[in-house]
Amino acid sequence: MKRTAGRCFPLVLSSPSGGGKTAVRSALLELDPKFAFSVTCTTRPRRPGEVDGRDYYFVTESRFLKLRKSGKLLEWARVHGNYYGTPVRSVRDVLAKGRIPVMTIDVKGARAVRRLFPGAVTVFLLPPDLKTLLKRLRARGESGEGLKVRMRTASAELREVGRFGYLVVNDALADAVAAVAGIAAAEAARTERSAGIARRFAEQLAKFKDL
Repeated sequence: MKRTAGRCFPLVLSSPSGGGKTAVRSALLELDPKFAFSVTCTTRPRRPGEVDGRDYYFVTESRFLKLRKSGKLLEWARVHGNYYGTPVRSVRDVLAKGRIPVMTIDVKGARAVRRLFPGAVTVFLLPPDLKTLLKRLRARGESGEGLKVRMRTASAELREVGRFGYLVVNDALADAVAAVAGIAAAEAARTERSAGIARRFAEQLAKFKDL
């Protein structure tokens, strides 16, 4: 079935650091072309293998603050000493193409997205247990005070879970991706998003009766 703009919506993925939101997002983009990456900008240093404009827009702090002041960011946050933000235009451009922008942002950013896009779908990802979360963070090189900061942030983020539409446990990546894809498919089929399809069918049916 052909996708329509009305059946597209921002898909927000949030999780504590190590929850797997980036991996789930990447897998969704490979799974189905209906998903598109809404690139965010950040002041944090580029990690090995990351590409500017593909993974993030890597900007200076002064450039970021100018974007924020001019109202060009849908949401922004300072996380672990670095700024992150989502350009409004990048989200609207994806929606205008009839695709679903997948956004990986923190819980504060998710609230901002819901304010501007009430039809946004929000998913909170959690690792299966604390042991797994610690293992993932240590594999990324986190230790000492940095690890403690991540844990304190995770504790605060968990208090926001009730504000999300869905909760998915990210134990096996393939299962988590399938769950999120299923959520997106169900949301796209909601009657309020598909009113145009039903209306067009009714119009065609009316013409048939006139034959």
